[in-house]
Amino acid sequence: MVKTVLLSAILCFELLVSCHSQERSTGVPASPSLVVGGPFENREFLYLKMPDTIGPADTSAGWHQNGPKLLLTGTVYGPEGNIPVPGVVVYYYHTDITGRYQHRPEIPGSMPPNEKGQTHGYIRGWVKTNGKGQYFIYTVRPGTYPTRDEPDHVHLTVKEPNEISGYYIDDIVFDDDPLLTTAKRISRENRAGSGVVRLVQKDGFWVGERDIRLGLNIPDYPASASQKAFSGRGAGEEVFIFGRRTLK
Repeated sequence: MVKTVLLSAILCFELLVSCHSQERSTGVPASPSLVVGGPFENREFLYLKMPDTIGPADTSAGWHQNGPKLLLTGTVYGPEGNIPVPGVVVYYYHTDITGRYQHRPEIPGSMPPNEKGQTHGYIRGWVKTNGKGQYFIYTVRPGTYPTRDEPDHVHLTVKEPNEISGYYIDDIVFDDDPLLTTAKRISRENRAGSGVVRLVQKDGFWVGERDIRLGLNIPDYPASASQKAFSGRGAGEEVFIFGRRTLK
């Protein structure tokens, strides 16, 4: 009996150590204790095939496609709106240049469809903000859905370095897109700030800034900081980038 109890205790300890080891490998809690953001289909996709080591810059599998090259960059700010936050994981995914989410098994990170046929395709990846709260995504401009019912967009999800669950924020969309109508602009939720990006050509590719304000317009987000009044320009409201950030 004593041996059985002792063996059970050892197994439980090893299980706990294993879980904590997995948590440290990505910096993402296995079971966030505070779920925010409202309904979020396929929330678990954020973590599928996530690498153990994530840096502030990532080059997507779409970078070498025959389409406009993009550098999507920005600063992640805390709920108060003016303090950069390091260590935030930003997950992105988007269509290829034909406007489709396709699974390419030969490409690392490509996600096969689940039992419902849903997938984020193979143009997906992660960045983790540096000490200045910055991130850099090198990719290709996504194609328009064949149905042409939505503007070109890049999906974003953030995972803060705390107990709060990952939550989706406003997609990156492009100010020059004819499908981004006035009605579409008005209907946007402004989750974590505006996702409308103006592209500027520099060094042979297009650069767009999407700043992120954690917690802004996110349902169930802790109200202590996110509800504070904020004066001045909010995260993502305008594009002021080239004089104050070094492109990497």
